[in-house]
Amino acid sequence: MEKKFLRIIDANYNRSREGLRVSEDILRFVINDAAHAVCLKNTRRSLARLVSVFDVKKLLDARNVKTDDCKFKYSNEKSKISSQDLLRRNFQRATESLRVLEEVSQVLDPMLKPKFMKLRFKIYAIEKDAFRRL
Repeated sequence: MEKKFLRIIDANYNRSREGLRVSEDILRFVINDAAHAVCLKNTRRSLARLVSVFDVKKLLDARNVKTDDCKFKYSNEKSKISSQDLLRRNFQRATESLRVLEEVSQVLDPMLKPKFMKLRFKIYAIEKDAFRRL
């Protein structure tokens, strides 16, 4: 049972980290918003520290990309999107996955729930401030 929850932790850690990185790069290179880019970089590092309480080897052992039937189930969006839409989608990706980490952590380590929640709300605030600047 624990391995299945570790798989959820691993997938959502990767998802949130990726969403934060895409958002960070858009803020840094497209919008030239260094202050918010640095905030997201620091948030990614905080997230890494939180997830480090789970043994990395156990997280990797729980990962099973070969048998994940949903790994490539995406809509075939072929229309061009704006940098704002890309930024919004990746902020949402990060906050949604942090919410999953928040909930699932209760099964493995309940002390992590408020820490993931704090990161999620920090990202909400960064998102709001960044979109004000646009």
